[in-house]
Amino acid sequence: MTFRSRAALVGGTAVGMTVLGTVAVQFWGTGAVDPAGCPPVLARATPSTLDEAAGLIAACSAPTVQARLRGAPLLDLVSFRNRDVPPAAWLASASPLSRQLAGLGFEYPDDMSFAVLSAAWHRSRGLPFDAKATADCLRAWNIKMQQWVQSVAPGSTVPAPEFGCASAEEIEKGRPLWPKE
Repeated sequence: MTFRSRAALVGGTAVGMTVLGTVAVQFWGTGAVDPAGCPPVLARATPSTLDEAAGLIAACSAPTVQARLRGAPLLDLVSFRNRDVPPAAWLASASPLSRQLAGLGFEYPDDMSFAVLSAAWHRSRGLPFDAKATADCLRAWNIKMQQWVQSVAPGSTVPAPEFGCASAEEIEKGRPLWPKE
């Protein structure tokens, strides 16, 4: 029978615990990925670009979301939104994705969420997505809404702007109606 010194046992235990701890922290922080590159929990992914976020949603979201991406009109998908898609952590003010979207001109988390879902919807159909035009349109839409709110009597219904931002066609059609900043 081989006996090891107490120092060897303590040293071996320390090395083993360090390796185990490192693996556990790495798994908890990033999660294991499946062969498709999807993390076990979408919220643990940390996309830094709109394209990465759209790709993760298109490939890794729940089957019900993926079915809606492929089969539902964009506005139905957006109205179906829940707090899990896109994950709120992706759009936190200090996140790389939030900074990239702000750089494109998106101001509000709701608009950023719309952009991510819209990009995923376009990607799942193989269609181009113009993030800059969408950001410009949403900024104009928000300005118009603020103007409407200030112009109607308190308690009145605020009408929606007469243009939309859900498609390239809507954006181009509505561009002449955008208020000046």
